[in-house]
Amino acid sequence: MYRKYKKRPQKALNTIDENTTIKVPRLADTTADVSAESTCSGSEENIPASQEHTQRFLSQHSVILAATLGRTQSTGRNILSLSRQPNNFFELVLIRAGVQLDQGDNLVLACDHVSIVAKLRDIFMSASSYTDKVETFKTGLSAAMAPKSKLVQKLLTGCTVDASGEEQIYQSQNSMFMNFLMIDFLRDPCVEVLLSKIEEVATADRVLTGKAAIPLPLLPLMLAQLRYLTASHKQQIYSRIEGIFHRATDAAKLDIIASAELILDASMHDEFVELLIVNYSSTEDLFHMTTVHTLSNLSLSESTQEKLRLRILEYATSGECPDTTLAHLIRLMLNILKLDTDDSVRDLVIKLREIFNWRHTVHRDDSSAPVDNKKSQLELFGFLELGLIRSKKFYQTWQRTAASLPAEGFTSFELIVLLLLIHVNEDNSLYIENILRRRIKLEHITVSILEEVKLHYKHILEQHISTLMHILHDFMREKNRTVSDFAKSSYSILFKIFNSIQKNILKKLLELTCDKSSPHLTTMALELLRELQCKSAKDVQNCATLLIPMLDRINDLTLTQTRVAMDLLCHVAFPDPKLTGCLQLQEQVDMVVKKQLINSTDNIKKQGIIGCVQLIDALARIQIDDVEIDDSFTSVENVDSLPDGRGKLAANLITRTEASIGSSAESLALFYEELATVLSQRHDVTSVCGPDHQFIAWACELITFRFQNSFVTEDLAETVKGIKLEYQLNINELDDTNVHTDTEVLSIGINISKLVLLPKAKACDSIYVLAPLFNCVRALNNHRHHYSLEQINALLGCAIVLPAFFEDDNYLAIFDNFRDEQQIDILSIYFHTVNWMRVTISAFAAQRDAATRRRVLTRLGELIRIEQRIKPLLVRAPPDFVAPPYQFLTNAKVQKRPGAPKASAKANATVVEPDANQTTMTDFSIKVGPCKTVKPKIDFEQMYGPREKYRPMEVGIIMLLVEQKFVLSYPLEKEQVGEFLGLLELRFLLEDMVLKLEAAVNGQQDSSDTDSLRLHLAKPEDFICDLLPCLLEVNNHLRTLAEAIDTQLVKVNHVYSNLDLFKEQFNYIRTCFGLCIRLFALYFAWSEWMDKSQAELLHKSLYQLHPKEQWPVLKKKSIPRLATVTFEYFLKYEKSVLNLSTAVQLHRLLCCLLKVGSARFDISQPSFQHAQDSRALCDKLLRRKWFHHSGTVDKGAQCNTYLDELVKGFFKNSTPEHQSKLLGELVEECAILNTKDKALNSFPNFKKANFPLLFRGLCEVLIHSLSAHLSVDKKGDHLQLWESTVDLLNGLLRIVQLVEQPRNFGLFLKHSQIFLKLLLQQGMSALESIVRQDPERLTKFLHELQKVTRFLHQLCCHSKFIKNTAIISYIPTLRETIETLVFRVKALLAANNCHSAFHMGNMINRDLHGDSIITPVSSFAGEEDSDEELPADDTSVDETVLGENITAISVSTRPSDGSRRSSKSSTSRSKCF
Repeated sequence: MYRKYKKRPQKALNTIDENTTIKVPRLADTTADVSAESTCSGSEENIPASQEHTQRFLSQHSVILAATLGRTQSTGRNILSLSRQPNNFFELVLIRAGVQLDQGDNLVLACDHVSIVAKLRDIFMSASSYTDKVETFKTGLSAAMAPKSKLVQKLLTGCTVDASGEEQIYQSQNSMFMNFLMIDFLRDPCVEVLLSKIEEVATADRVLTGKAAIPLPLLPLMLAQLRYLTASHKQQIYSRIEGIFHRATDAAKLDIIASAELILDASMHDEFVELLIVNYSSTEDLFHMTTVHTLSNLSLSESTQEKLRLRILEYATSGECPDTTLAHLIRLMLNILKLDTDDSVRDLVIKLREIFNWRHTVHRDDSSAPVDNKKSQLELFGFLELGLIRSKKFYQTWQRTAASLPAEGFTSFELIVLLLLIHVNEDNSLYIENILRRRIKLEHITVSILEEVKLHYKHILEQHISTLMHILHDFMREKNRTVSDFAKSSYSILFKIFNSIQKNILKKLLELTCDKSSPHLTTMALELLRELQCKSAKDVQNCATLLIPMLDRINDLTLTQTRVAMDLLCHVAFPDPKLTGCLQLQEQVDMVVKKQLINSTDNIKKQGIIGCVQLIDALARIQIDDVEIDDSFTSVENVDSLPDGRGKLAANLITRTEASIGSSAESLALFYEELATVLSQRHDVTSVCGPDHQFIAWACELITFRFQNSFVTEDLAETVKGIKLEYQLNINELDDTNVHTDTEVLSIGINISKLVLLPKAKACDSIYVLAPLFNCVRALNNHRHHYSLEQINALLGCAIVLPAFFEDDNYLAIFDNFRDEQQIDILSIYFHTVNWMRVTISAFAAQRDAATRRRVLTRLGELIRIEQRIKPLLVRAPPDFVAPPYQFLTNAKVQKRPGAPKASAKANATVVEPDANQTTMTDFSIKVGPCKTVKPKIDFEQMYGPREKYRPMEVGIIMLLVEQKFVLSYPLEKEQVGEFLGLLELRFLLEDMVLKLEAAVNGQQDSSDTDSLRLHLAKPEDFICDLLPCLLEVNNHLRTLAEAIDTQLVKVNHVYSNLDLFKEQFNYIRTCFGLCIRLFALYFAWSEWMDKSQAELLHKSLYQLHPKEQWPVLKKKSIPRLATVTFEYFLKYEKSVLNLSTAVQLHRLLCCLLKVGSARFDISQPSFQHAQDSRALCDKLLRRKWFHHSGTVDKGAQCNTYLDELVKGFFKNSTPEHQSKLLGELVEECAILNTKDKALNSFPNFKKANFPLLFRGLCEVLIHSLSAHLSVDKKGDHLQLWESTVDLLNGLLRIVQLVEQPRNFGLFLKHSQIFLKLLLQQGMSALESIVRQDPERLTKFLHELQKVTRFLHQLCCHSKFIKNTAIISYIPTLRETIETLVFRVKALLAANNCHSAFHMGNMINRDLHGDSIITPVSSFAGEEDSDEELPADDTSVDETVLGENITAISVSTRPSDGSRRSSKSSTSRSKCF
């Protein structure tokens, strides 16, 4: 009872002399007797019984009034307020009981409720004509309860208790009507009056209220009085309420519903819900918020809750359910957890997922975010969280559901639920993390799920962001790249979504950078920090001081990590001019770089060079205006001429760096290479400034002058160290395009040979600096002249000083006659030449000038020719020859390698090098005999061998494929050189593009080049974007190549072994076709296609692969539709595939297109049909016989790897019908594998050695298909699934028995054990349902299963006998599984009164051929329980017999305890249980 204490007023009271009388008019005579009369005021003895009711009432009133006046006078109360006389007997009773009727809006009680009830009881019990008084009281109560009565609200609301003698007045929440109900003989009359008044008020045409100062609706007050009668009057109350509800107004109905929990007994709740369902046919009306609140608190049966769940599902998926209501509907659904049965909880989870997934789909299709109601969202998931806390079964069901959902079924809602599961019970966090990890590895979850979470569940994600951050922190440490990349992308997305956790993310990433145990993790964290800085520069800039501790660990980083770290630190220390730099970080970075440059340790000095380059780049980027400044003729004499500012600081830093490393050629080469790469990087012009144009002008003039001074020569060629040199490969000629060119420029050359043979003393003149320095010249000229290299285009085709013998037809014999040192020098010259040609071709490939393009193509042809002529030289080269380094991050030390002896001995001539280098090349050619030209064998699988380490081409090389004519010529005709791309040139370009794309997409690159900074790795998104116009040309070439292949296939009648398909020119066509397919497969395998920011580029890439006349129509299609069209387009190239590697690449390409299409949600896509098309493609490819480029049958480890990938694609989404058909086909023909070198007829690439690849696919798809069917809640004949699976398992058994291959044994045992476990977990219920309906069917099933278990027993016995450890390791768990299965079957039969049909027999231990195995036997008492020695001889049991001696199951059981005794007699039988 609530008491509201209030102190009495502190006003001084008047003094009352009780010996004197109060002067009240006309009442003076009675005042003296008040005291005496008050003692008998509760009695009616002084009133004659014959007196009329009216007179009796007045007499009672007089006595009560006198008593009240006397009491009031004695307590000092105001007697004027009590002057109203009672109007009826009802009021008189209340007054006699000590109730003041007119004190404010509440009744004032002179004592507590218990005393009031006692007084009321005494009044009635002591009075005569008891029945009449009750009726009179009822009449008065009815009048007082009338809607127009002034007392009705007072009777139904709380009272004020002002007891005599107490210091304080308190408010009671109990009404006066409650006091009436506490008297047994008044209860029924009061209930009758109350129900009548409820009906009157509920059916009124308006809402009736009381007459107090603050009027309250009467119906809720009246209904509240019934809460004390729910048990005693439940039937009466419900019947009356039911009748009232049918006739009540809408508002009254809501009042009744709101009070239903209190006024109806729990046994009536189901009937009341039925009443609601009948009255509210509209679901929207039924689930009014008031109704939902009431229903949530009712005690309902399972059937009623099932009806409500269906109505809730209907309403929630109608599109009319607001978020505020949905939260409470979910709470209502969670009431089923009170029952906590398996079926109810499972159904609840299914319904909840349907609701959320439907809303998720609707919001996605409408392309609009749902209502962003934070309160409703938190309330909704708060109810779910309470349900997970309250019910362990609900928690476990969600956990199992999340683990077993198919890939397409895992949505953002499931991710939120998993976070809730971890929050509710952190002990399960590891298990739930593993669920997420496995799904990420299988790519069931991509980073797009976080975008969906942001859209649908942002507020609840923010509430549980710490849990998600902890999971991502663990995932960042994962070795699996898919998982770590997911964590990396997730951090980037969360950084944009929540500003509140940005500092926390940066701190966690900085923590990972300091983890010395995992270099890969450090690199990833640094790359992510740099990415965040690029995309959210302002946010990272605000946390700049957090990055300072990174400098303390800079020396522990690798060179690649140092580059990323210094890139981050320098651009934060010196940001764009529009942002404020961090002075503290600037000082620290400058100091660290200076210390590293003067350090004597080679690695730290290289770190200093890398840091310097990054600092120069950050300092120089201050050009914020978009106006193109033509500074072609601007000249800056020296550093002092530069204006003060960051540009001058960058120039000074270049000068200081060159001075610090000027004595080391490798350091200078590294410096120029890094500077060129940094200057070549493209940045988003909206977020990053360009380099200062005056700084660029100064640096361009300085570096160009140094290059010309060190490497350009006009000297006459001479003989050096016995090697005759001459100017070669000059393609600079006067024509119409360069008539104004100075003739001296056309005669210059690059003195490569002399720099190799007679190196200069200065490090800046070293041959190692040649390519890096020119690369830097190219980058600076691109900046200065707006990507025009006209000022230095003479370097493209200028002559090169080279050995004269190389162009001789007899060059191999001449090379053999040089000494080892000369051979090493010659090879070094040509490796440097190739590197020089590669860097110049890459530099000028993007130039649009026609004459320049001709020279580029001519130079490309010469490059390919030189590389091919070097190949036989490397075979003859000294074994200790190592290609000269082209990158200088890692030390390239010459190591002696064991090699084969030279192919040609130096017996033809004895060469003695005379003094003063007088020997001429003519002397050598005279002394050697004629040598037959040896045509090198072309490797169509790998373009370069392990010793051919050339400088990689720059990304600009891809421009050679754009708008360039292609002809199917090998080699090109003389008049075609410089005008067309031939097969050789196309293969070269495609090989280079594939390697770059593979590095950008999959992170696979040459181990010797891992530390180098390559543009396609630094900015993969730019590289992918640049590839688009190139891919359009590649697509045209693909059509040309496919037409040539199809034409040739028609000529040979599609006989794939025809020798015409293995000619050299056609092999080039096949190779180029395969490279085109591989390029497209890698392009669409880029993981960033899932990012919405790449949607426009993806859309463009898909529709532009088709003919231009179709573009207007295709532009209007969505990405999934375009992916479908492109899938069908590439599927047509299957007939042109001639290599197994190309077949695999085509399969990968189609899978990537399916993935790209399915990632963009469009439920109308026929994805199932495309999956079947992909499976059919793999089927066709597997049934073809594949040949190598040489014409021999393809085989080997790489071939098996490709076949395994096609097998997995073939069995993916395979139906049981397909599996059964294939098994029947293999059973018929697999016996041929036992013949040496024989292959399957239907799958000609599979022989006995690699047949386990196909068999493993069969086993895996059987288990996967079974698990998939079990995860779907289907109704019907469950045993049919298990029967079909056992039939398939027996098909596998027949194959195992026909082809005795040890690997097949292990695969069959492993997957059979999984099947048996699934049968125990989810199949026993199917057996229970059929045992009485169709026992013969159950008998047949167990009989088929017994074939499998019997073979498993024989296999275990045989493996133990021959000590096959691979099989023995499975025996303990297999034995336990089969034991459990036997006991479960026995219990099933016993429960169905079939115990007598279950018999145990002995089974002989046999090998796979049926011969008995004789092994020692031990007694039960002397046998030790050892899992490693099983199956033991005395513990095998056989013959679980069902019915008429039909053997059902054979099992192996655990051995008995004790130690084994070898002295026991031998036996071939196993003891039974």
